[in-house]
Amino acid sequence: MPIQDKLPKSRITLVYRTKINGQPEDVKLPFRVVVLGDFSQGSSKDRQLDLDERAMRSVTGSNINELMKDMGMSVSFEVDDKVSADGEGKMQVELPIDRMKSFHPDEIVHHVPKLKALMLLRKLLMEMQSDIDNRKELRRTLYELFSNKEQLQKLLESDALKSYESMRLPTPAKAKSDQPALAAGTSAAKA
Repeated sequence: MPIQDKLPKSRITLVYRTKINGQPEDVKLPFRVVVLGDFSQGSSKDRQLDLDERAMRSVTGSNINELMKDMGMSVSFEVDDKVSADGEGKMQVELPIDRMKSFHPDEIVHHVPKLKALMLLRKLLMEMQSDIDNRKELRRTLYELFSNKEQLQKLLESDALKSYESMRLPTPAKAKSDQPALAAGTSAAKA
């Protein structure tokens, strides 16, 4: 059975009438298109070759990831930096495009260090929330700590927290206070 008989009916075909050996006959040709373009915006390694030396590529659903990886594409752009504490400035982003999943948000996060740090922080906070929800004793201890202002102040001033200073979350310039953890602790105790 020829491959043309196995093709789905939804595929576009051209039919023309001709005479073969004096008999009129319908001949079907599959519709094929050659597309020429620079879809990598100049970042493909093929761009360095002359046009007549470049390989023709057949794009199918099953080989698209291989083609993208082989072309060695990447995109570089600048976006507003909304992650930093001040929320101003620009952030340079360089994304390699080596498969269709390269456009997925989770994949983009892995290539932007600031976003990757935020995702790690989110994961740690989710684990902390789970710990608080599942451990009654920890919940009770935290409640006691945040409800006693003197004890909280003593903890904040102790040398035990000095080594964790580098892990403090940045605060916006507008809402800076001398003791943001104390303010958060008193609001949590009231709630």
